[in-house]
Amino acid sequence: MRVAVFSDVHGNAVALSAVLEAIARLGPDHVVCGGDLALGGPDPEAATGRVRALGIPCVRGNTDEWLGSGAAAFGDPLVAWTQAALDDASRRYLAGLPFEYRLDDLVVVHATPWSISDVLPRHADAALLARMLREARAAAVAYGHIHMPWVGRTADGGLVVNAGSVGFPFDGDARASFALLERGPAGWIAEVRRVAYDVEQAARRFPPDHPQPAPWVARMRTGRRG
Repeated sequence: MRVAVFSDVHGNAVALSAVLEAIARLGPDHVVCGGDLALGGPDPEAATGRVRALGIPCVRGNTDEWLGSGAAAFGDPLVAWTQAALDDASRRYLAGLPFEYRLDDLVVVHATPWSISDVLPRHADAALLARMLREARAAAVAYGHIHMPWVGRTADGGLVVNAGSVGFPFDGDARASFALLERGPAGWIAEVRRVAYDVEQAARRFPPDHPQPAPWVARMRTGRRG
């Protein structure tokens, strides 16, 4: 079984299209989204609507939870702008996303199996990896949230993989990323795939009323949080 996992689109529909095309060329058995579909980039509705229309299973990210609520979280102008940019169906969709998605002994979550917003850092130690697998009750866990892709293993062969970010990587590589997992006779293996896309085209899509275009464009171009 081969499974492609992508996460953290954050309203970057141009990058999402490039990643979906790359995944389609690979022809995996399953495609799963790790959440955070809309907040930040210029095209929240296009990104959310694309995943929803394709019927790709998706888990709930922390920003999806903010956007699916009835009020703008923390009075944040970007949350309010994004909520207004989403149609009613997309807001209901984000509000109804599940916490996890399970494929046999693989579990996909946004952040950790116990929290929608806790941080499992890149290159986490063996104890944290073991906790991820134990609490997920799984042989493999794929997650997003930190925008920094990596693959970790436990001594007994358990797998934890971060898919990185489609829309806004934070590891210094501006290319979009996703993870490709495969289960064979010896268990799960994974690799991170990077996808180049037209960053300047995506940057030009920020509308005039977006409340924070400059930092988000900088993140697109540099692959850094800033």
